Amino acid sequence: MKHEDEERPEILFGLHAIVEALEAGKRTIDRVLVSRESGGHNLGRLLRAARAAGVPVTHLPKDVLARKTGSRVTHQGVAAIVAPVAYADADELCAGAALDPHALLVALEGIEDPRNLGAIVRTAAAAGAHGVLLGTEDTVGLTPAVAKTAAGALERIPIAREPKLGRRLLGLKTRDFRVVALDPHSSRLWDAEAYTGRIVVLAGGEARGLRRGLLEAADARVALPLARGVESLNVSVAVGAVLYEVLRQRGRPEKSEIPIRRLERP
Repeated sequence: MKHEDEERPEILFGLHAIVEALEAGKRTIDRVLVSRESGGHNLGRLLRAARAAGVPVTHLPKDVLARKTGSRVTHQGVAAIVAPVAYADADELCAGAALDPHALLVALEGIEDPRNLGAIVRTAAAAGAHGVLLGTEDTVGLTPAVAKTAAGALERIPIAREPKLGRRLLGLKTRDFRVVALDPHSSRLWDAEAYTGRIVVLAGGEARGLRRGLLEAADARVALPLARGVESLNVSVAVGAVLYEVLRQRGRPEKSEIPIRRLERP
């Protein structure tokens, strides 16, 4: 039972309570869950508040929402999952990283398994990355399961939510970042790339990988070789291999100490 409690997220219930939390901005809301049967003027206000705060919204059947919140809870068709730690500010994270001529960022979209995300965050922190950018499309947030797998790394590396990841990557490229995408269909091996200057390591989810728009934003696409009969490699393992190839080429696992502000929590 203790193990289950450790991985159960904090959930806010009730439409007005969630709207107030979103508008006040003092709690880090990871995701808003809305019953597909819900509607009305107040729901519109909630959706606008979530969009303004950059918080992803997931629409679920009423019975699925009930299972997530518990049958004894009066949720009014909406619920909000609270992140265990605060997200960093994406603008400040990228601006701070751009001050280092050897900056290293990790950008992710479509990572659905919280344990994969936790493992990537832990490896990124160990590799001295400046931070992690999380696209919001089909991407798990900072859940207790992510925190547990990261084993303390959530407190050591800034993680920012980025609903417009493609646009963010283009902006980073204007600051002399090169975007290197993990693409299993690429013929270029991961260790053939020169990881000099400012680098963004970009990876997609377990099911479909990176969508076309993000792949097209990349300056290079690399893949890891697989033995005959093995169809794919775990995304956290693949990202880790590329991050440590960056370190191997650069020769030292360090980063400059640039202060990054996290969004405030009470």
